[in-house]
Amino acid sequence: MADINHNLLTGGLIQGQADRRIRTELYLMSQTQYAVFIDLSAKTLWDIEKGNTDPILSVLSKVFRPAGMNIIAQAE
Repeated sequence: MADINHNLLTGGLIQGQADRRIRTELYLMSQTQYAVFIDLSAKTLWDIEKGNTDPILSVLSKVFRPAGMNIIAQAE
């Protein structure tokens, strides 16, 4: 988890890649299983992992919360 978090924060991973690693390495789940686990549609999860969408904060929170990650907004 520390490696995923570090790579996400330093730009080594994008959101979708981090989600996929959490889903596959920590939970050993398919996209469908993880989508049910976090109460999200499988299509939305697929789009996030492929980088086809820019999800809202509440969706990202659902995706990363099981890994103990809190998503916050930061003003630039």
